[in-house]
Amino acid sequence: MDFRNILSITLTVFVLSGCITRITDPPNSGNNGNGSGNESTLVKTVGTESSFELATWNIEWFPKDGPATVNYVKTLIRNLDIDLIGVAEIANVQSINTLLDSLDGWSGTLSNDTYSDGSYQKTGILYKSSFISVSNPHNILTDDWYAFPRPPLTAYVQVHDRNGKIVFDFNMITVHLKAMGGSDNEARRRAAVESLKVYIDEQISAGADADFIVTGDWNDRLIDDANVNVFTSILNDTADYTFLTDGLNSQYSYISTSYKSLIDHILITSDARTEYGNGTTKVLYLDQEFSKYQTEVSDHRPVVSIFKGITL
Repeated sequence: MDFRNILSITLTVFVLSGCITRITDPPNSGNNGNGSGNESTLVKTVGTESSFELATWNIEWFPKDGPATVNYVKTLIRNLDIDLIGVAEIANVQSINTLLDSLDGWSGTLSNDTYSDGSYQKTGILYKSSFISVSNPHNILTDDWYAFPRPPLTAYVQVHDRNGKIVFDFNMITVHLKAMGGSDNEARRRAAVESLKVYIDEQISAGADADFIVTGDWNDRLIDDANVNVFTSILNDTADYTFLTDGLNSQYSYISTSYKSLIDHILITSDARTEYGNGTTKVLYLDQEFSKYQTEVSDHRPVVSIFKGITL
């Protein structure tokens, strides 16, 4: 799929046909985690045949090392066997096109925003098109540059079982909030969180599907003290919202050499709790399996949620 075409339209409908199957790579017992990116195994598989897996992944200035990074990310996606990935910090559309062209059974969509100088760090949604459809991708809250230097991307997602029946449909939002410390940047992130909550609440009140999932690089911690916590408006509404990453305090998603923290999160509304069921959420320590991860792929680890309340 070519994003140069998809970015120019406001409604994209993907029609599923044929057998509903999971895309996997064949096993390879010869992995050493230090190869060229052409090997079939760099990290262990996370996905299963019966569960739906959704991840958030900031792929630092993708591709940070050009074609080599594209090759590594392709292999990692195949190895992990996760069904849908909300991505952030996509800095080259052509490279994402190349990645998707090399991943049979995958498709994707990107945000259409750019910075004032023409550069960009786009958010996006990558997914297995054999049993997942994504429609109406578009940016939201585009008139609030203060809260959102990168406007959130939203789309409507439908997950099908092996017989083609829809077993989970939801509104997905992918964010990349203002970076860096300091009270001014914290204020901008707090404003973004509050605006997102108002947006979702209003959408549900207006009759939208009440299942919302928000993924992304929120650039802040859930466990900060109340006087500086940017997530207060959502954390206080436990009846309607759940951060699936809440409680993972000892797991770090951001892994620069000077600072490590959990700043990549997955949020669901209350209606999605049934589909999550007895699910699990965790940070994937890919850098401990693949030694070139930080230098060639990203300074963020993916975070995955495994939804066990539905069966594919």
